[in-house]
Amino acid sequence: MKVFVDTSALLAVLDEDDRHHAEAAEIFRTLLASAAELVTHNYIEIESLALVRRRLGSTAALVLTNGVLPTMHTMWVDEALHRAAIAAHRGSASVSLVDQVSFEVMRREGIDTAFAFDADFEVQGFRRAVAGGSAGQGSRLSEERPPYPADEDRISDLVSVTEIAARADRPVNTIQSWRRRHSDFPAPVASLATGPVWTWPVVERWINSRATPRRGARFVNTLRASGPAMTASTETIMAARGD
Repeated sequence: MKVFVDTSALLAVLDEDDRHHAEAAEIFRTLLASAAELVTHNYIEIESLALVRRRLGSTAALVLTNGVLPTMHTMWVDEALHRAAIAAHRGSASVSLVDQVSFEVMRREGIDTAFAFDADFEVQGFRRAVAGGSAGQGSRLSEERPPYPADEDRISDLVSVTEIAARADRPVNTIQSWRRRHSDFPAPVASLATGPVWTWPVVERWINSRATPRRGARFVNTLRASGPAMTASTETIMAARGD
């Protein structure tokens, strides 16, 4: 099954403040776990990248180009397709040219379902992908979660080294040491002017999967019975050492 992906869906996936974000994230996760082929076109890529960069910033734009768009097949708009969309646009100026291209692509490719939050798709007779439950003419997707981490991890909750340290309750130098010493430490999803960034769920899973517990953790638990002063002193020393 082919599913067309619209700009409105890409924005909703990336923007946590978007009113459709939760639904979009669930639909995207389900589509990635299914056998569906995600299809878009290069006008959508141009439009989405411009909107995401302006509204959400350069980090979100990098996630879009490096993490989201590679999961789908991009069709290139040729002259014939562009002319057909222009002709349709002249007859219905209320619909954007990009949308007219999308409708033409869907008809030519025999795609009847769109991952979109734009009502014009349903007006044109296409179904909208929905995340379970009844949703009018929507195309219902499975509510079953994939048994493996989906690409959703890569499109939200970005963290820097400093933020990883804060969430993991470790000094920054410990995080940097992990990066140097452990070849399986997750690779950053992007490198910004301020430094590399990761997705927290991926890093958190790596931390939780480490076989060796924090050095001295059992020792601290044993000392808790000795009183708060002894525990505080020990934890201060451990933090200074990067334990």
